[in-house]
Amino acid sequence: MKTIPLFLLLSLGCATLLPAQNQEGQSAVGLHTGFSLASALFSLSEIDANVDASTPPAVQFTYDYALTDRISLGGGLSYQSFNLAYSDYGETNENFDVRLSRFNLAVRGLFHYGNSETMDMYSGLRIGMSNWSLDVGTDNPNFDPPKASGPAFAPQLILFGMRSYFTEKLGIGGEVAIGAPHVVSLGVNYRF
Repeated sequence: MKTIPLFLLLSLGCATLLPAQNQEGQSAVGLHTGFSLASALFSLSEIDANVDASTPPAVQFTYDYALTDRISLGGGLSYQSFNLAYSDYGETNENFDVRLSRFNLAVRGLFHYGNSETMDMYSGLRIGMSNWSLDVGTDNPNFDPPKASGPAFAPQLILFGMRSYFTEKLGIGGEVAIGAPHVVSLGVNYRF
């Protein structure tokens, strides 16, 4: 959580460099990494000495088109994987891996407020679907591991987002949200 204050300081410092106001007809693309609630839950599995968890951050691509200077409509793609490696598990001392991943595709509408000549701030709603995939791997020929996949509804409320640009086109941004695919995300943005 130390990255949030650092991000805010960097954004506010860059806000004085160039205009970042949302303008009608303008598009913005972003590449972000994010911390999710699911990765926090998977990290708790490391409490057991026989479990090794790997939860890389969610990777996300977003696109937003400004319908007006206050409203934009866009979309987002996100991917995240979770890995658990069990060693000497249970009475039979099994070794196996659990791989869980999700791919999220969504539409997002944003309301831009407090726009100034130096910063674009927004809140919004993201409505999408996450396709989950589960695979369990083991070396035991007598064990038929479960495999599953399927879609799940994935709404997200974007509580606060901010973009600040280093140049006329390239900048940094971040979001704080409730829901999938992230709770906090940080990344780079390009506008055209």
